[in-house]
Amino acid sequence: MASIRRVVHRTGRMSWQARWRDPAGAQHSKNFPRRIDAERFLTTVEARKLAGTYIDPRAGRIRLGDFTEQATAGWVNRRDSTKARDESYLRSLVLPTFADMPIGAIGLFDVQDWVSDLDADGYAPATIRKAYQLLSRVLNDAAKGGLIAASPCQDVDLPKIEQTEKRFLSPDEITRLAGTIAPRYRALVVTAAYTGCRIGELIALDTDRYQPQKRILRIERSLAEVRGHLRFGQPKTAAARRAVTLPTWLPQIIDQHLTDYPPGPDGLLFTAPEGGPIRRNAFRARVWLPAVDDSVGQPMRFHDLRHSHVALLIAEGAHPAVIASRLGHTSVKTVLDVYGHLYEGLDRNAADTLQPPWDPSDVVALWSLRNRHRDQGRGLT
Repeated sequence: MASIRRVVHRTGRMSWQARWRDPAGAQHSKNFPRRIDAERFLTTVEARKLAGTYIDPRAGRIRLGDFTEQATAGWVNRRDSTKARDESYLRSLVLPTFADMPIGAIGLFDVQDWVSDLDADGYAPATIRKAYQLLSRVLNDAAKGGLIAASPCQDVDLPKIEQTEKRFLSPDEITRLAGTIAPRYRALVVTAAYTGCRIGELIALDTDRYQPQKRILRIERSLAEVRGHLRFGQPKTAAARRAVTLPTWLPQIIDQHLTDYPPGPDGLLFTAPEGGPIRRNAFRARVWLPAVDDSVGQPMRFHDLRHSHVALLIAEGAHPAVIASRLGHTSVKTVLDVYGHLYEGLDRNAADTLQPPWDPSDVVALWSLRNRHRDQGRGLT
């Protein structure tokens, strides 16, 4: 049973000690300056015991830095590049503030102040949101494990992410860029623009995943650089594991590329000058940026070739579901959210194709038709 007793300390200070047993039968106590505070605390303890939500007060004393190591060790199904990114965010943005704090002492206002400080320091909204997601996941794990009653990451105001400006190249601009870049990478640029594949997916392709007779690229893995080491991993999502159909003319370009730059022992389609895998950072600095400067001009990311592919498909009237499938998105909603503005002109074209069964120029005939149907319904004719 819970009880309250008066305690006189050696300094002469008096407090009220609440005593109770947890669901396992272990004895606990906590001191309060007022009896009413002790009574309210015990009422809460007994209510949580009855509801099955009791939390051992000592459980929340573990430091967030120590608990983060335990929590992240149990996060499975993450690619190596994702693990490295998460570790970087935790190490540089989360732990400097919260590592030494007991997880039970972290409150909503602590989290909100941290988010506000990151925003004031000039971090991008997307960066802040990712760091917040990681902190929230750690604290959610603590709540699930019974170390804290609930995560404080609730109703926190986060900075809004503004849509980044996307570059959409026309077919002529794609050709100009491909003609300017080093010849070894021309097929890579054209393939990216006319398949919508990510660069990590393209540089991981080998001859086993290229089927020119069927005009198919099988996207089954991705290549990433993690702490200076190249690693093959799974695509971003299950939907990203897909077969992409090539335009009728593209296999000829890829085949000519393979004749000019034969695959090495690993069979990669697109290789670095020494014949090995392409390192994205080196490619961007040494090859991509100079070619963009000399052709279509900045700003232009390699990923914008993926955006350009979508724009080309939309201009040809491709269904959003087909586009989502080619891109490896799990939902058509993603296509509509990101590229919906490109459909505006198509909406007008679709509306212009709709024709009534009467002469559209004879508005009087339309009203006469409506009145005749109304009279028929009343039995007046």
